[in-house]
Amino acid sequence: HQPEHDASKVEANIRAFVQWIKQMAPRVREIEVECEENYVDQYPDTEYFKYLLMQLYLLVPSIVLRDDQRTAPVEFLTNDISDLVHINIKLGSIDPIARLARQSASTLQSFIAETSGGELSSRLIKDDDGSYTEYPQLRVLKLRHYTETSWGGYPSFPGAVPFPKLRVLKLSSYQFGDEVVFRGNAGTLEHLDLVVESGAVEMFKKCGLFTPTSHHKLQYVKFELEGDRGLYPFATETAYIQFLLNIGRSAAVRVLPHMFSQTSIYAVLSLLGDYPSIQVLQLRDTRLSLWDAITIIKSLPLLSDLHCESLALDPLPDQLTKDELSTYLVSNYAQIGERFRCFHVYCQSGMLLKEVVTCVLLLALICPNLDYCVPPMDYFAYFMNHMKSTIDSDGFKDYAPRLCRLLFTK
Repeated sequence: HQPEHDASKVEANIRAFVQWIKQMAPRVREIEVECEENYVDQYPDTEYFKYLLMQLYLLVPSIVLRDDQRTAPVEFLTNDISDLVHINIKLGSIDPIARLARQSASTLQSFIAETSGGELSSRLIKDDDGSYTEYPQLRVLKLRHYTETSWGGYPSFPGAVPFPKLRVLKLSSYQFGDEVVFRGNAGTLEHLDLVVESGAVEMFKKCGLFTPTSHHKLQYVKFELEGDRGLYPFATETAYIQFLLNIGRSAAVRVLPHMFSQTSIYAVLSLLGDYPSIQVLQLRDTRLSLWDAITIIKSLPLLSDLHCESLALDPLPDQLTKDELSTYLVSNYAQIGERFRCFHVYCQSGMLLKEVVTCVLLLALICPNLDYCVPPMDYFAYFMNHMKSTIDSDGFKDYAPRLCRLLFTK
């Protein structure tokens, strides 16, 4: 901002700059604005900055702002801008974020926000005058709260149906007193990623939410229980796993939480056969045995991808040695997993990854279409080098032609 500059010339330069963006990127859908601290603090009400934001808004009806502490850019926008289609914002204060969303409620299609403030979730639904706000076009809602709060004491919204066409929901904590987020969208919700505390789960169960027949359009389900109350309100690990699997019973992608005990793993293995639609199963923080993996692949006829922490050989059957396992599997197991193509592992231990290599090669002997194994990127070269040497070793070299395809994983 230079006071001696002619305002009309500055505004003309801003319009020319925005027009240049349009010419260089005619299909631009999102523009991110990052504010320099000195500029915003020194000129919190500059008309030129406001004019630039307005011109960018006219070019692209979306807002992307990254600003942990300062609210000035959003304060500019909330006074004049409505009818936004996309909002992606990170801000410490929740009031301007909620106001910006409510002003564009009728047109907003995606709303993504990160905040260290309080109850942004409820402020989206309830206006300052107590009336409810509906977002009839909203397809994507992602909220991340950095403050740690225990569930409870959040307001309820009787009769409100704020997100009737929601398709993607991701919440780092559930900050609603009832099931308001899920009303009206049982036939549209496709992607669910929730972290909840036991109190919220109790409320879901009382409301009859997530029955085996509800939300039948869900294709991706990740549901994580947090807090310091263990499995509560579930009496057993099997009951907990059953509840998780019943959320979107026909979902193709399942992300299950860390299995702390073998009992939890057994619960998963015993129930998976009732959910044959699973195509991708993620157990990223769970260590499986080779035999667990075989059971999973046999239970899920559509499975294409399996994710886990690591794979282990133990226990070995019938006092076999490791070198005898390949012959044992080929002789005792028919071909399984016709659609199974990719194994993902996440452990960061070279010693564990050596055993993973052996397990994956053994799986490849009985899974005819297992073509890829994806290790952690930092261990990719190590993993592939060990796989090559293992294929050339006793126990595998007779099957080298069919196993070498795994060496071409990218």
